[in-house]
Amino acid sequence: MKLIFAGTRGEIEEENEKHKYHSSLILEESNCSILIDIGVKHSEKLYSQINSFDAILITHAHPDHYLWTTIKDNFITVPVYLTFDTLNYSNNKPLNFRIIEAQVKFKIKHFEIAAFDVIHSLRCPAVCFKIKGLEKQVLYAPDILDTAQPKDVVFSNIDVLIADGSSFDINLVRNRDGKLFGHAMIKTIINWCKKYNVKQLIITHCGKQIVSGNEEELFKKILNIAENKLKVLIAFDGMELEI
Repeated sequence: MKLIFAGTRGEIEEENEKHKYHSSLILEESNCSILIDIGVKHSEKLYSQINSFDAILITHAHPDHYLWTTIKDNFITVPVYLTFDTLNYSNNKPLNFRIIEAQVKFKIKHFEIAAFDVIHSLRCPAVCFKIKGLEKQVLYAPDILDTAQPKDVVFSNIDVLIADGSSFDINLVRNRDGKLFGHAMIKTIINWCKKYNVKQLIITHCGKQIVSGNEEELFKKILNIAENKLKVLIAFDGMELEI
């Protein structure tokens, strides 16, 4: 399975040459290609090739993941898979949408896919995607505070976790009427990997600490927390990886 990171920046004003476009992932394997998320800030190249994908998956309706949040787009004609809540967040809708439900498996060619609810936003309910290819299985969770379903189910048999890089050690958790929302710290996500035997973590949806800070020094801190128990990478725009 080939992973191509079309974008790796979170919903922040800051950007640099490595993290310019909103988080977006392409999976390619055996003549099938799937795009996960296309936000408002995307490359012209990605958009020009958008109808060559077999499908698009959408995690939630924030504009850095779902361009229909802010604009009407009739150019994209490939199937767009999303939850009912995401579809109806705004008046703009994809031309060719397919409604999915959490924990209900579906297939796109040979890929087996299941969405799981994640705790992230109160107004824009989000999901992560567990995708099984011919040999490997990945979990894509670019915006996550926690899982709604038990982690031993969501994280089971995962070869690669691709997850939220909004914060390394700054608390981005908020509480409204007893309900938590926000982003898990990278430190927390690494501990999830250790506990549930995930051997590789790729950080995307990069926040201010990565984009505006010293990424090299921060990466050393990340590796120190990982303690050689898992492989960790910070993705960048255009990064390609075979797993």
